[in-house]
Amino acid sequence: MQVARADSRVRLALALTVVVLVVEVVGGFLAHSLALLSDAGHVLTDIIVLALSAFALGQAGRSANARRTFGYQRVGILIALLNALILGAIVLGIAVEAIRRIQDPGHVNGALMAATAVIGLAISLFIAFSLRQHDADLTVRSALVHVWGDAWAASGAVIAGLIIVVSGWQLVDPILSLAIAALIAWSAWRVMVAAVNILLESMPADVRTESVVEAVKKVPGVRDLHDLHVWSLSAQSRAMSAHLLVDDQRVAQAQDILAEVREVLAHDFSIEHTTIQFESLECRPGDIFCVQPDGHPHADDAHDRITRRAAG
Repeated sequence: MQVARADSRVRLALALTVVVLVVEVVGGFLAHSLALLSDAGHVLTDIIVLALSAFALGQAGRSANARRTFGYQRVGILIALLNALILGAIVLGIAVEAIRRIQDPGHVNGALMAATAVIGLAISLFIAFSLRQHDADLTVRSALVHVWGDAWAASGAVIAGLIIVVSGWQLVDPILSLAIAALIAWSAWRVMVAAVNILLESMPADVRTESVVEAVKKVPGVRDLHDLHVWSLSAQSRAMSAHLLVDDQRVAQAQDILAEVREVLAHDFSIEHTTIQFESLECRPGDIFCVQPDGHPHADDAHDRITRRAAG
């Protein structure tokens, strides 16, 4: 349901962004404003990004199957990474044209520039606030970066237009374009880092291994937690695998411990998908002899069986 609502908001944002594009292209050409045309180029990629984001959200709702057992959640991460790369190309293009305009500013119609930017700003803010409640999803967040970039660019264009009207300082237009490019670059970098971390299955930024171990060890019956791996399937879904050391006991008792451990992980760390292997010996995998908690050496079960068969 949450994905469906986000999908409908993204589709509405896509339609409104087309309106912003038309307004800024017409206004940019008439006012001879690089800031408006730069933002219009950014808006054009927003249309592509929002279309891709709508596609990714649709894919995320698909069920898992025999081939893709975790489903299609990471389609959105791939789209977010693509969005960041597109933003990087936009930044480069804006910077090159801004440097050229600094050398030859030309004439900019400040009043028309400011009026056009006000329309773009109003629509961009409406889109941004409509998407903000879904920004936990990295796909939506990456699209939101584009939209906020438009809003900041439009705000700057309004100010620059007024400066041109009041003082006639034409250089403010390309200088503003460079500031917009820097802002977009910073936002794109943050999205790219988040997407790459998820694709590399890095530990989520707000989770610490030590904290997970300490929280789980507080559960009665748990002696230790090791071979711990925590990663993100998507921006909103986390998974964990680990070995859980418990006292030797009946399976039913162990299941009670497992249920409480999973509750702690879900409540404290938002880890919903867990794969936990029980162990009752403090041994490394592959050890033939080890020391049990009572301090007495024991051979593992497989070794005992082999020894008895050889003796028989």
